[in-house]
Order: sequence, then C-alpha cells, then structure tokens
Amino acid sequence: MNLFAVKVRVHPLFLAVLALAAYAHYLDQALMLFGIVLLHEFGHVVAAARYGYKTESVELLPFGGVASLGARNLGWNSRHETVIAICGPLVNLLLTMAALGLHVIGLVPERFTNEFVTINLTLGLFNLLPGLPLDGGRIARAGLALTRGYEAATRVVTKMSFYLSAALMILGALSLWLGYADVGLLALGIFLLFSAYTLHRHSRYDTLRFLDAKRRDQYAAPLPVRALVVPYEAAIGDVATAFAPGVYHIIYVRGSAHSDMLAEPVTEQRVLEAIFERGMWTESISELLL
Repeated sequence: MNLFAVKVRVHPLFLAVLALAAYAHYLDQALMLFGIVLLHEFGHVVAAARYGYKTESVELLPFGGVASLGARNLGWNSRHETVIAICGPLVNLLLTMAALGLHVIGLVPERFTNEFVTINLTLGLFNLLPGLPLDGGRIARAGLALTRGYEAATRVVTKMSFYLSAALMILGALSLWLGYADVGLLALGIFLLFSAYTLHRHSRYDTLRFLDAKRRDQYAAPLPVRALVVPYEAAIGDVATAFAPGVYHIIYVRGSAHSDMLAEPVTEQRVLEAIFERGMWTESISELLL
C-alpha cells in the first residue's frame, strides 16, 4: 500500500481553525491537531487496505476526517466497517501511550505531553460518540444493520446525530453564556448538524449504493442466510431496504388474494435484479411470483 498515493484534502472549517489559531497565537497547538488528525485518518486507511479497499482520498476535519473508498471496492461488510472505524480512535490511544512513555523516560517535556495527550483523548473519545459521520456512528450502524437492515440502521444513527449536535450546540452556547468562551463545542455541534442533514438527504442514494454492491458481490465465501417474511402487497423497494450486510436473503411472501399460505420463496438476487435491471422499485413483490 502506498500512503503517498492517497489524496489529502483539508476542509475549509479546518483551515478556519488554523487561521483563528494563528491569530490567537495558538498555531503550535493547531498544527499539532492537524498532525494528529492526519494520523487518526491514516489509521482508517491502513485498516481499509488490509481488507483490500482502495482509499481514493482523505478529507481532514477538525474532529477527524472522511476517507473516501473507491465505489467499486465498497464491500458494505459490518465487520470490516467496525474494524476500520475503530482503528482511528485506536491510533489516538497508541499515540497517547507513546507520549506518556516518552515523558516518563524524560524524552518529552511535560507541557508538550499534556497538550498532546489532551488532543488525542479528546479526538478519540469524540469520534466514539454514536452519531454519523463519526467513527462511533459507523460502529453503531454496523451493529444495528445486522438485525434492522442497512437503511433502518442508517436512519437510527442519523437521528442520534441530530440529538448529539443539539446537545453540543446547547453546551457550547451555555459555555459562552457563562463566560468560558468555548466556541469549539458550538462549532462541532453545527458541523455535526449539517453532516447529519446531508446524510439524511442522501440516505436513499446511500442505500442504492449498498444494494448495488450486494448485487455485484461474487460471494467468494459462504454467507449465512437471513429469512424475511413480507406481505403479498409489499413494494419491492421496501423489501430491499430491509436487506442487511454480510448475509444472503430469502424472502417468503405471506398471503395473497386467494390464500394465506406462504408462496414460493424469492431470492435476494431476483429482488436486486428487478430493481436495477427492470426498474421495479414500487411494484409489488407479488410481481416476482408470476
């Protein structure tokens, strides 16, 4: 893996943080934050490469970053997503332990150690909050998707993101009102709010990408089977949005105009082919029984 081949972009909000830090004579701390965020994000990149995913670019944000995987390499595997997500905060933990160890043996001064450890712990713990696009949100979605399906899990964690952003903005506003002048919480809350809103708007597109990845998956290894029982009149698209990663679905259609018995099962592949090759999103699942 060639880390130098990964394009690194800096979000305008990060540039604003650097500019404000320079104005307030805190540029050293801001540059330290920049380096730690970069290492945090390359923890994700290295983990993704171990699973065979190609990282096209990394966008650095004040609270972490976003690694963009190549669309053709998206595996939508819950275990992969969990491991890749946790590797960012894990880098922060390792950096913290290294700094403390170097300080104990006298190689790093106390002031630098305190600042370095504080930034790492803050960044690592903040990213473990269960809201998208944070690492904790990706871990939460990966777990929920196994039982609720990918789209429903995304909706739940996105809703949590709105709650978290509201809490951060309230805490930030309260700190300003009390005279602590901590604009960091307020800024992070606003950014998380816009990120959650963007994810909410693009949730259906994200689901379609997930379903298309499942359709193109060659299933090199055996998969567990997950059965779904759906009503006769259920829309094909609604059935597909209940699909979960890492399993193969068999759909049993319950009831009809003439009988309450289960019809012949429909495979996941037939549902996905109906959506992507025949455009059958709103049609009834019963159309696939004919």
